[in-house]
Amino acid sequence: MQVNFYSYAEAVPTQKEFAICDDHDQSPVRMEHIGDSEHQVIVISNNRTDYSFIAVDHNIPLKKDDGSDDKVCDAMILTDKSLCFIEIKCWRGGTWILKAAEQVASTIKHFNNSHPDDNYKLRDAYLCNWKQRKKLLNESKNELKSNFLKEYKTHLYISNVIQELV
Repeated sequence: MQVNFYSYAEAVPTQKEFAICDDHDQSPVRMEHIGDSEHQVIVISNNRTDYSFIAVDHNIPLKKDDGSDDKVCDAMILTDKSLCFIEIKCWRGGTWILKAAEQVASTIKHFNNSHPDDNYKLRDAYLCNWKQRKKLLNESKNELKSNFLKEYKTHLYISNVIQELV
C-alpha cells in the first residue's frame, strides 16, 4: 500500500537545536524543547529553515502484506537534500540495536515503495536509546552499518544526538 509520507510533514521551528520525545505509549513522537522531558533525543538544526519533521509510528498507517500494523521507526526529519530515519528505544541490554535497525529498515521499504523517485542525495538513520544516555552508543557495529549502507543506501548511526543534515 502506498502512503504519501510528505502529507504528514510538519515544519520545524527555526532554532539551533530541538528535541524529539518518545513517551513510549501509543502516541506519536513529538518535537519539543530540550529539557522538557527525559525521554528525548537532540537534533542539531543550526537555525536552518528547511527542516521538516514526520512522526511515523502511531501516526502513518503502514501495514504488512497481511493487513496487520507493521513495526516502523518513530520519526523522520528531512531537508530538500537529506532524509533521516529515527528510532528511539528505552531499553537496557544489547538487543535493542538490532530491533531498532529492523524497524528503520521496514520504514525505508515503505518509503521506497511509496516514493520510488525520491532525489535525496544523503540518507541517514539514527538508532537512539535514552536509557543508555551515559554510555558511548556509537559502538563498533561496523558489519551492521556496512550492510545497511549496501542494502538501503542509508548511513546508520547509533547516537542520542542527531547531527545537522546536509
